[in-house]
Amino acid sequence: MIRWTFVTLGWVFFVLGIIGILLPVMPTAPFILLAAGCWARSSKRFHFWLINHKYFGKYVRDWEENHAVPLYAKWLATIMMAISTAMLFYRLPADMTWVAWLVALVCSGVAVYLFRLPNAK
Repeated sequence: MIRWTFVTLGWVFFVLGIIGILLPVMPTAPFILLAAGCWARSSKRFHFWLINHKYFGKYVRDWEENHAVPLYAKWLATIMMAISTAMLFYRLPADMTWVAWLVALVCSGVAVYLFRLPNAK
C-alpha cells in the first residue's frame, strides 16, 4: 500500500512539475525532486527513467549526489520570487500588506537557503 502511495505521489508531483514549466507562478524543480524522492522509495523503474530523463535527469542527479543547484537556477528562482513579491505589494490592498511582507520573508529565507547550497557543475 505504501509503495503504491509513493508511486502515485511521484506521478502527481511530476505532473505538477510539468505544469510548473507552463505557469510562471508555480515552481518546477521542487516538484520534480519530490517525484524523484517518491520514486526512489517505490519504483526503481520510474526513478531510473527520471534520473536519465533528457531534461530533468542532470538536475535530479546533481541534487541526489551533492544537494547542488545550478547557479543560474538560483538566480532565476530569486528573481522570480522578487518579481512575484513586488507584484503582491503593488496589487494587494493596504490592509493586506502584511501578507506581502510575510511572503517577502519566506522568499528571502528560500533565497538564502538556495545560495547556501553548492553550485552544480
